Amino acid sequence: MFGLRIPARSVGSLLAALMGVFLLLALGSEASLWAMGVWFVATGLGLYGAWHGRLPWFSAAQRLMLSLFLLALALLLAGWGNWLAMASQAVLVLLAVKALETRSQRDFYQVAALVLLGMGVAAWLRVDVLLGIFVLAALYLSLLGLLWQPLADAAVERTTEGLRWRDFRYMLVFSLVFLLVLLPVTAIFFLILPRTPTPLWAWAPPRGAAHSGFSADLSPDSIAHLALDSATAFRAQISPQPADPESLYWVGAILWRDEGRSWVPDPPVAVMQGAVSADAGAGATGVRQKIVLSPDNSNYLFALAAPYRLDIPATYRQQADGVLRLDKAPGLPMRYIVWSAPAAPRLLSAAERAAALQVPADTSPDVRALAARFAGGSAAVVVQRLLHWFHEPSFRYRLQAPTGYPQGQDMADFLLHSHTGFCEYYAGGLALLLRLDGIPARVVTGYHGGEYNPVGNYWIVRQSMAHAWVQAWLPGQGWVRLDATPALMVPGQGGSKSSTLAPAVVPGAQQLWDWLQWQWINMVIDLTPAKQRAFWESAGLQMMRMTQSSAPALHWPKAPDWHRHAALAYWLAGGSALLLMAWLLWHRHRAGKGRDVGYWRQHAARALRTLGLKDVRPGMESLFWQQLPVPADRWAPVREIYLTQRYGPTPDADGDRRLSDALVTLRQLLRETS
Repeated sequence: MFGLRIPARSVGSLLAALMGVFLLLALGSEASLWAMGVWFVATGLGLYGAWHGRLPWFSAAQRLMLSLFLLALALLLAGWGNWLAMASQAVLVLLAVKALETRSQRDFYQVAALVLLGMGVAAWLRVDVLLGIFVLAALYLSLLGLLWQPLADAAVERTTEGLRWRDFRYMLVFSLVFLLVLLPVTAIFFLILPRTPTPLWAWAPPRGAAHSGFSADLSPDSIAHLALDSATAFRAQISPQPADPESLYWVGAILWRDEGRSWVPDPPVAVMQGAVSADAGAGATGVRQKIVLSPDNSNYLFALAAPYRLDIPATYRQQADGVLRLDKAPGLPMRYIVWSAPAAPRLLSAAERAAALQVPADTSPDVRALAARFAGGSAAVVVQRLLHWFHEPSFRYRLQAPTGYPQGQDMADFLLHSHTGFCEYYAGGLALLLRLDGIPARVVTGYHGGEYNPVGNYWIVRQSMAHAWVQAWLPGQGWVRLDATPALMVPGQGGSKSSTLAPAVVPGAQQLWDWLQWQWINMVIDLTPAKQRAFWESAGLQMMRMTQSSAPALHWPKAPDWHRHAALAYWLAGGSALLLMAWLLWHRHRAGKGRDVGYWRQHAARALRTLGLKDVRPGMESLFWQQLPVPADRWAPVREIYLTQRYGPTPDADGDRRLSDALVTLRQLLRETS
């Protein structure tokens, strides 16, 4: 192992290829297949050429023309105005061209600059903890390459065929320790530097990315594939803790107007700017929800029941029906807190009643006749009849259009014939029949259920849990939630009962990773100026206690969990860095003149074991030399160096290097004769 030689000219190309892999992972779906293919082919040619000493491929003029052609192709295929796709593809094709000519330190500098530029593009596409890992890996490989490439260039100038594994191993360790030492320094600057309360750029998901399962309108024939998205919509800490995820109905939009094939919000009551719902009693036992919302194209916020108290760090507005909306969709993960309680019963205004009883003028006579079958008696009795009918065995949950409706089905087809559809059909159909029977009703879209993560004590609500249900206004009860969607459904395909078949707890293998994502958002992405100031105030109080108190036991001041976790993480990082620095200094001291004669003699004895000598006691190697299956003139020089290092009066580092080189040559000879 210690004799392994690495071709000096191939190390830079190999490190550049690894950096490109991490860039591809960071860009994700934004890295187009054709640009990836170009990069893979060029990188393969670059690695082959570096190993065999054939770089660069093509002439400088040919590489320039290739660069211009690929850049023009990237701009054309990405589409004008799709800046993120254009930038990511441009970076990939430039890296591909550089792979054809990476020979020296100057080339590696350019590769490192392109990779870091690509990571900057990726930062516009994602803000999760994986991006931090990819950036850290790219920085480490860049540092390693910038330290190693000068040695490789010097070796090539000396016509040396390779460098020893030992040299590369020391460089690996040094660059890793150096990077770890920089991490706490970076963390300190991250906490010190001032920041703006809002992002400096308007982030938006890339074109072609998966959209949220939530929709602010109801169009059953266009929402099927959205419910298949398993990405995280938001995470929520709930207090008091719910016992059953089936009770979690996350209200997003409330739809009042039925336009036949779709439902739209169109609320009949004016919006209340920065207000809270008047329907919820503040004296009621409320449920506190601390929510971290993932970035999306929607400006709707989600909450359980009716909000009566809000802590939202952005400009928002609240409708009289309790719906919460931001002025614009959040560009980064957003944290807010909301307190909810059941809405207090009240009388409907004339405008609300008219809006909640509106039906399309072109409603089928057959659908009107169907609704008449359930009419008669109190509103509660009509509701029970309708729910019993929807829960009959003839109704089936299915995401795809039923047989016989290849172009999709309308609401009349669902109610009168197929009885097959997903939650949007059940919600829209139930609301329509209620209105036809004179019961005010409206459709609600949002999410239902959640997966509990005990590591962090929060719930994960996924896009596949997007759902639609109904609120009917009953005398003396107010708005009552009704869910007509069948309980049995296809596993993993979202809808109303996704938590019925899927486990309510996050799988054990994913719990820690998702908790890291949660903490990344809490500590890094969501580090607002207020939290930054609170952290330093907490640190100042701690320092004051340390100077004013002689008690051995010190306690952190009462502060939010974020402060305690962050402080502990930074203290641990700083302590680890100091220990690593101390180890590095000690190791370098031992590697220098501090090593005595005994060390080099022991090292020479151990080195001979690589040839097969098992007994390294003095004098036992004499017979071993005679048994080597090569001529004596080939091993005699190695033996002389060994004897000088093992038994001579002045063994040193230079003799150790000469012995290592001689043993490499002898081992190669033994492999050829075996």
